[in-house]
Amino acid sequence: MANHIHDLMEIFVMSLALGMDAFSLALGLGLQGLKRDTAVQLMLSIGIYHVMFTVFGLLAGMVLQGLMGNVAKWFAALVLIGLGVHMVYATLFKSHADPLVGSSLTAVTVFAASVSLDALSVGFSLGLRTTGFGVTAAVSFGVWGAAMCGLGLLIGKRASRWIGLYGQLLGAAILIGFGLRTFIH
Repeated sequence: MANHIHDLMEIFVMSLALGMDAFSLALGLGLQGLKRDTAVQLMLSIGIYHVMFTVFGLLAGMVLQGLMGNVAKWFAALVLIGLGVHMVYATLFKSHADPLVGSSLTAVTVFAASVSLDALSVGFSLGLRTTGFGVTAAVSFGVWGAAMCGLGLLIGKRASRWIGLYGQLLGAAILIGFGLRTFIH
């Protein structure tokens, strides 16, 4: 029982870490203002892509686990750490031009896919765990990604961009932490 609670807490924390990217980018969009229909499309798209990309990564991780054994575990840890380091770099040293140029369904879909790409990498590392853990995580990533996008859009109307910076750095630190944890266990 305690092991399941630990797994659920781990999934929850990873969901928040992945959702921070959607949250911070949605803050920027919220500052610009979006129509309600576009905001709902964006939230749903991010949720769906978080689930899809996590499942794709999960399947790839399961295949590599069978082919490479423990080497895949080390690779997965490096992917998580690398993703976290990249998030720190992108947050601190690159300007964030919002990729959502218009409110068309295509623009919303491209934006949602780009925000959800890190779920693919995390899904890969989850493919080295149990299938139940990975599927539960995928659904959680989708729900929390969509919810945090919505929250970011709402807060974005009233908040400054510094919240997005700290949110992305927190998300990056969490992913690096899970990568280091994978090395230890």
